[in-house]
Amino acid sequence: MKTKKILVVDDEPLTCDLISKILGINGFATAIVTNHKKVLETAKNEKPDLILMDYHLGATHSLEILQLLKAQTWARDIPVIITSGIDRNSVALDAGADAFLLKPFDWTELVAAVNNFV
Repeated sequence: MKTKKILVVDDEPLTCDLISKILGINGFATAIVTNHKKVLETAKNEKPDLILMDYHLGATHSLEILQLLKAQTWARDIPVIITSGIDRNSVALDAGADAFLLKPFDWTELVAAVNNFV
C-alpha cells in the first residue's frame, strides 16, 4: 500500500515540524510549505493526498490559496483541511475546504481528520 502524503502549510516552521512529526509517527509522509507563494508549486510537484493548511499565512488567507487550488484540474480533488486558532469553521467550509480544525487541536483529532479523507 502506498504511503499517503500530506502537504502541511503553515507560516510557523515549528508548527509544521510538530505536525509533520505527529503525522510521520502515524504512518504518513509529509511535505512542508512555510511560504504561501510556494503552495501551488509544491502541491503540483508533490502530488499530496491531502493538504493541511493554516488559515492565516502571513498577509494571505488560506482561502485565497484554496480557491486557486480548487480552480486547478490537477488539484480539484485533493482534500483540504483548514486550521486556525480562531473559529473559522463556517467560513472555511463555505469557501470549499473539506474540514476545519480549531487550534490547539488534540493530536488524535488531527490524525482522525486526516484518516477520514485519505
